[in-house]
Order: sequence, then structure tokens, then C-alpha cells
Amino acid sequence: MFEELVVYTALSGGLLLVLARAARGRVRRALSTAIAACALAFLLQCSILERSPAGLIGLTSSLIGLVAVLSAYSLVDEDVSAHNALILALCSSSVLLATSTDLIRLFMAWEILSASVVALTAYHRDREGAEAAMKYVMLCGAGTALALSGVTLVVVETGSTSLEAVYSASPLAKVLLLTGFGVEAAIFPLHFWLPDAHMAAPSTASAVLSGVAIESAAVLVFRLVGSDAFARAVVAPLALAGALVGNFSAYRQDDLKRLLAFSSVANVNYILLAWASGNALATKFAFLHIFAHGLLKASLFIVAGVLLTAYGTRLLSKLSGAASKNNALRLTVVFAALGLTGAPPLPTFWSELYIGVGLFQYSTVLGLGFLLSVVVSFAYYFRVMYTLVTGSREGGLRENLPVILALTLIVVGIAASPIYSTIIEYFSI
Repeated sequence: MFEELVVYTALSGGLLLVLARAARGRVRRALSTAIAACALAFLLQCSILERSPAGLIGLTSSLIGLVAVLSAYSLVDEDVSAHNALILALCSSSVLLATSTDLIRLFMAWEILSASVVALTAYHRDREGAEAAMKYVMLCGAGTALALSGVTLVVVETGSTSLEAVYSASPLAKVLLLTGFGVEAAIFPLHFWLPDAHMAAPSTASAVLSGVAIESAAVLVFRLVGSDAFARAVVAPLALAGALVGNFSAYRQDDLKRLLAFSSVANVNYILLAWASGNALATKFAFLHIFAHGLLKASLFIVAGVLLTAYGTRLLSKLSGAASKNNALRLTVVFAALGLTGAPPLPTFWSELYIGVGLFQYSTVLGLGFLLSVVVSFAYYFRVMYTLVTGSREGGLRENLPVILALTLIVVGIAASPIYSTIIEYFSI
């Protein structure tokens, strides 16, 4: 039932957004924003009522998508109707990756998600976007071929298109699926498309790309091969390398969006690392980390868009004190940056704590690698926080709505932190 509701919501919302293009000027802008917001709000309601891990993925996706389309009204200069349609398509397909049990439907949802990522990457229609989109298309094209080969091999070997058929398929089929779908999940070393995509895409799209797309792709990888010991043995060292490379690369960045992009690479590999360990505790809290990291990272990408609009730059070296005179912005930066280091009272504290405990129970090497990665993230997020909130800077922010929306995501995260065990139980994780 949940899967059908997601499909109907996406189709009806998309059709209405196409019809809204008949309007002109501010009317079309307002109408397309309202339609996409209503569709995502309905998806949010359906996700809350779905008591399964897919419900938590839907909750995260629709909430971030809702904030993205509302923020785009102020932050995206171009026609937002196409932007909102792509956000709706991306969020809906990400939920389908978490709920569908048919390989053909899963592959179609993955293709829709990939096409949405390409379009959002090239949304500004400039050289940077074209190059980033082309890099993604080339890598994703290879991934599509491998994934399709894997699906075909599963069907030939088992005679079924059900998700369960993968479990009895050959190791070759599982490797093909892991590699093909691992492109979107930014698994190491297939992650190099992600920073360029974030640099080119609108900040609102980056919020969804980081908080929804790559994490939903990671969920798909887990659903397909998470129970296979051979696949976990392959993923574990790759995920550890991805976490370390992502955080050390982020530490070296001056561009705020590129820093956040590499941080996203690290965090999605935290999730893959937890699942690869096979430890029940780490696996359970990896789902909570999807929710917690998604909200916080999306809020900082919105902040990056606000700063770019206000000051014309994303370089931290030129943004000293940029958040010092706006209380909402200052609170957003402080809580999001601290939360992404795993500090309380944000739910990332619990997710990273128990992922770490689970990893140490499974392997001391993986646990120490994870701990080192978290320490490095603290170093660069402290730099982000210190740079933006200390000192004084002339000029101000013209649009406060995106900041309030970003802060709302953090408030939701703080409110969820004391009841993390209830969330895990409610969504049957």
C-alpha cells in the first residue's frame, strides 16, 4: 500500500507541476512551490504512518525535500517548477528504493533517481554543471550496465524478479549489483563524482542529493547484499577507506559546499561500514544515522546557499563572521556543525556512538578507523563553526525564510534525540 501511495503521489504531483507551467511569472513560481510542497507533505504523512524502515527513509526524504522546495522559492533564481518536479521525483524514487520488493521496479526507481541527479547537477546550464553532469553520466552509465547485468543474471539463475531471489543468486550477480548500485551510494572508490555534482547543483538540490539520494542508494545496496557474508567482506574495507578519504579530503577544503560534499562521502560510508560489519547494534543505528545526518547536512547546504546569495562566495576564507549578526543563522551553523561531529544533543551522537560500539565489537581495526574519521570531522566542522560565527562582517541576509527552514530541521533532530529508541522501535528497525 505504501509503495502505491508513493507512486500515485509522485505522478499526481508531477502532472500538476506540468500544468502549473501554463501560468506566468510569480504566479507560476508560487503555484509550483505550493504543489510540490503539498505532495511532499502528503508523502511525509504517509511515511509517518508506515511502521517499517521504509517509513523512516520516507520521513527523512520528504522532510528534506519539503524544506528544499520551500527554500528554492528564495534561493533559486531560475524557474523553480522544473527544480521542484525533479526534487519530487528524486524523493519519491528514493522511498521506492527502500520499500519495493521487485527487482524491476527497484531498477526503474534507481534510474529515475539517477536521471533526477543528472538534471539537478546541470540545472544552472553552465560549463561547471555540464562537466559535472557528464562525469556522473559516464560513471552512472557504467553502473547502470553492471546493475542491469546483475538483475538479468539473478532472473536467469532463479527465474524470479523478487528481492529475495538475490539472496540465492551467484556471487557474480551480487558483485555486479553491488558495483552498479554502489555508484549512486558513493562507495569508495566510486565517490569522485559527488563533490563536483554538489559544486554545480543549486544548494537546495545539494541538500536533497546529500541527505536523500546517496543514503537511499546505500539502503538499496544493503537490501540487496547486506545479508551476504562475501559482499560484506568486500564492502567493509572499501567503506572504511571511503570514510577516511572523505573526512581527510573535507579537512583540506576552503569551499563550504565541497567540504560538505566530502563529508557526505564519509557519512554514507559510515552507514555502509556499519552494515558491512554485520553487527546488529551498528546496523540498527545506521538507519538512525540516515535520519540524523540527512537533516543536519541538508540544513548546512541550505546555509551555504544563503551565504552565496548574500555574499557571492562559498569560500570560508572570505566568510569570516558571516553568521555572527543573524541569530537564526548562527544557531543553525553551531548546532548543525556540532551535530555532524556527533556531539549531543543531536541524534547523531547516539547513531555514531552505537555504530562505533558495534564496530569495536566486530573488529578493533574498523572501530579505530571509524574513531579516527570522527575525530577528523570534529576538526573541520569546528573550523566551519568558528569561521562563520566569530568576528564581524558588514552586510546582511536578505532572505530569512531558508534560514528558518534549515533551523527547523535541526529542531526536529533535537526533538528526536531523547526518543531515539522509540523511533527505532516504531519503525521496526
